[in-house]
Amino acid sequence: MSVRLSVVIPAHNSAAYLAATIDSVFAELPSASEVIVVDDGSTDGTPAILDVYGDRIRRIRNERPTNAGPARNAGAAAARGEFLAFHDADDLALPGRFSELLAVLDAHPDVDLVFANGLKITADGRPLGPVIPARYARRLERGVDLGLLLQESFIYPQGSCIRRAVFERLGGFTAARAEDWELALRVTLSGKVRYVAKTVFAYRQYEGSVSSQKSEYAHETLAMLEHFIATHPDATRVAGKRRVGHAVAKRLARCARHRERAGDVAGAAEALARAIRLAPTSLRYRWRLLTLPRATSSRPSHAS
Repeated sequence: MSVRLSVVIPAHNSAAYLAATIDSVFAELPSASEVIVVDDGSTDGTPAILDVYGDRIRRIRNERPTNAGPARNAGAAAARGEFLAFHDADDLALPGRFSELLAVLDAHPDVDLVFANGLKITADGRPLGPVIPARYARRLERGVDLGLLLQESFIYPQGSCIRRAVFERLGGFTAARAEDWELALRVTLSGKVRYVAKTVFAYRQYEGSVSSQKSEYAHETLAMLEHFIATHPDATRVAGKRRVGHAVAKRLARCARHRERAGDVAGAAEALARAIRLAPTSLRYRWRLLTLPRATSSRPSHAS
């Protein structure tokens, strides 16, 4: 029997939540599907948990950790399905996780990737609110374009499905950091993406999770965005110079906030000065620069 959907779960030292994740995936799994778990060099009880599932899952073992992007790529390389779905090892699949998204791909052969909303939860499962805020969700319902997606990383692997042929054509996850957002940008630049107004996954947030390391993530996403724009000149043509500039300025402003909190006032001032050059009509960035505490070195004179 041919495989319709391949679900890839990268897992690195995920014993605390892995069984709940796999069980939630199986609860939503359509027929003619496979689940591939990539044990990415785990040193905890992850292998023992996977033993419980036996041949219900396909297992790949990396003896040394490779990070989420390469682990997902390894699972995708072994996949046999027409469609791919990636799911993180500490997040839960909710009703409609696969059925709602596959229905869109079946009905619209021109759509390359489809995604939906999620629910943020605490480590013990208490709800915190939607992953995509309502103001953005309403805009995404009207249509997904590159300019909008440059503003925020709205497309989460655990809330999306992609055609395997498209994933392979684009070379999978290639960025060293923020690799899921970077892939989503490439898909949106070259193809068609659609948003479904459903909540199909629970996104677990806890101390030590990648999403909790906000300062590091802010600088990584800035680096990824600048690299994407530099290596994909069509992005500026498609989205427009102004929207591209505002997207990078937004990331610079976030980095400035983290630098200020860390006591690097000069670095914060430099980042805000760059943001102002990219978004010269933003009064908010100018005000933030003016109200920074005095740095030991003078502020950039070209900030205006």
